[in-house]
Amino acid sequence: METATETTAAPEAAPQASPEAAPQASTEATPVASTPDVFGSAPAESASSEQGIINQLYTPEGGLAEGYSDVLRENGMDNLANTVAKYKSADGLLKGAANLISFAGRKVEGVSVPNEGSTEHEVAEYRKAIGVPESPTSYEIQPENMPEGLEWNDEVGGFWQGKFHELGIGQDQASQIAQAYSDFTGIQLEQAKETLSSNENQHLEGMRDAVKKEWGDNYDRNMEAAVSMATVMNFDFDNADDMAAIRNPKVLNMLLNQHSSLQEGALPKGGEATSNAKGSRDMANELLMKYPNMSAAPTEVQSRYVTLRKLASREQG
Repeated sequence: METATETTAAPEAAPQASPEAAPQASTEATPVASTPDVFGSAPAESASSEQGIINQLYTPEGGLAEGYSDVLRENGMDNLANTVAKYKSADGLLKGAANLISFAGRKVEGVSVPNEGSTEHEVAEYRKAIGVPESPTSYEIQPENMPEGLEWNDEVGGFWQGKFHELGIGQDQASQIAQAYSDFTGIQLEQAKETLSSNENQHLEGMRDAVKKEWGDNYDRNMEAAVSMATVMNFDFDNADDMAAIRNPKVLNMLLNQHSSLQEGALPKGGEATSNAKGSRDMANELLMKYPNMSAAPTEVQSRYVTLRKLASREQG
């Protein structure tokens, strides 16, 4: 009873205490200091109490804690590590759990979604209900609309059939995924073509600039002569490899020199023939007059004669 009297007396004295006496009153109240102040901070031991798993998985700022996998392992939840890693906040994890709970009891045409305790028969019935074929080869996934430039590949198709069956993907979903993948691949192909075309154009412009710099004002005349010589030498202008060769500045100069060597007059620097150069037909006729029996003429003369005739024919055309 005396203890109770002493305890209840303290509140009565509290209103009479002056600000200067507050420290002394606090010292005298030591025996009842364990009573928490409702307007003060929580006792230190409360802050060190064991935290819930969610609070250990995520930081106060809301991010995933660095040691989240250790927390799961210590609580026997190692198998959830990959799942938790997908959710970067506690809110996201809880929403994901809520969706899973709502989906777990859902019926698909009278068949329950299987879980860890489901039998093989229940799993098979569920797969059948959602349209999973009995075997991988039963999938029909060849897209109806293949992008231009793409062809169906049975080997690649077989891989996706096996993967769809392994993951339990229904026929409808599998065909939609295959079509979407085909469409996306087509877009990538078009982008690649555009990039290659742009790079090729830049490359051609670079080679043209180099030849223009070398030939100067004679560019158009020299180009005509080089192309004429390429035609005589049976270059195929519809063949990509032949065109790549002709566009090479070294090959163009070789063709120009070959053409110029058949003309009269020297070739000054820059590749322009002298003004007194005769036509190809005139030079061919002169050779024929000098060697009436052309078949008996030296080989180089015969070759020169044939080339001049071809050039003459092109010039006339």
